[in-house]
Amino acid sequence: MKSFLTLLVTFFIGFSLFGQSDFNLGFLPKVVVGKKLSDQTKWVNSIESRTIVYDEDYQFSHSLVDVSSILSFKINTNQSVNFGYIIRFEDSEIIHRTFQHYNIVSSFSSLKLGHRFAFEQFYQTQKQTTFRTRYRVSLEKPLNGERVDVSEFYIKIGNEYLYDFDEDDLEIRFTPYLGYQATKKDKVEFGLDYRLSTFIHNQTENRLWIRATWYISL
Repeated sequence: MKSFLTLLVTFFIGFSLFGQSDFNLGFLPKVVVGKKLSDQTKWVNSIESRTIVYDEDYQFSHSLVDVSSILSFKINTNQSVNFGYIIRFEDSEIIHRTFQHYNIVSSFSSLKLGHRFAFEQFYQTQKQTTFRTRYRVSLEKPLNGERVDVSEFYIKIGNEYLYDFDEDDLEIRFTPYLGYQATKKDKVEFGLDYRLSTFIHNQTENRLWIRATWYISL
């Protein structure tokens, strides 16, 4: 717990030193429901809401809602592929997204190291299809012992890079989370989702999301 709090303090100090004037703050609640269909297949559905609580105009606004569905296929003990679909409701517009993931998870004693390689396609009315690729690396560690048991906490730290081919833009994300295994069937994660983008065009945007996610296994 102390290590996680130290990480958050360090993050906020760095953010205050290097943050730019274009800054948004918001809240990202999410519910994820997964069901194992077989030893190799899992079906995962989620709904996520995005609310902006601060921007340059000091406005509070509801930004969007994402509803997703994913089929995950395990290749072997530490590799899997995902095929998914997201429908986004943003203002009066509906955006459709398909995506493909290749995942690798390695375990080292009490530490889990994950890699995710992704390719995404966006479909919008009166706009040509756009493409984005992304890579994420993550570390997960229990705060007690070598594995996460019921009623125990864990930390998860992620770093992700997203490249938009249409906008020629690179976005970097940093995500420190504190997780709690409530029961064998559900867990919750709380943390930050900091996103830095458009810096390669000298128009840096900083977005800080406060994220809360509830994972449910059926």
